[in-house]
Amino acid sequence: MNFRERKKGRGLILNVTSLIDVMFLLLIFFMVTSTFRNQPAINLVLPRSATAQEVADTPAVLFLTENGEVYLNDTLIPAGQLMTRLESLHATSKDNRMVLRADQAATHGDVVQLIDNLKESGFTRVSLSARPAAGR
Repeated sequence: MNFRERKKGRGLILNVTSLIDVMFLLLIFFMVTSTFRNQPAINLVLPRSATAQEVADTPAVLFLTENGEVYLNDTLIPAGQLMTRLESLHATSKDNRMVLRADQAATHGDVVQLIDNLKESGFTRVSLSARPAAGR
């Protein structure tokens, strides 16, 4: 019988050096050509205030848009559920503070109504949010 000794070879070798270069160039291309934009969830234009201050720790935030829509921590709240949501938040939270961020085009009546709703649901420390004046 003829037993041939098989040659032990490495088999198929794929040189990936050039492939890595191409992938790196594609990565750089997509990073340079992509646009990174800040997508705000709620579009508000806060009024300016000369005495605006930064808040150290962030309490719950209630947003009021110019259309009268109310958001609680970036979640749209239907008009009929506002009081129940506020009461349940106050019951589960140890903090009785709330920041009200109302658009400068929102009506005064809507802001007063929200403050009344906050007081009725147990939030005793309500802060109004504003942006610093243009000269600051």
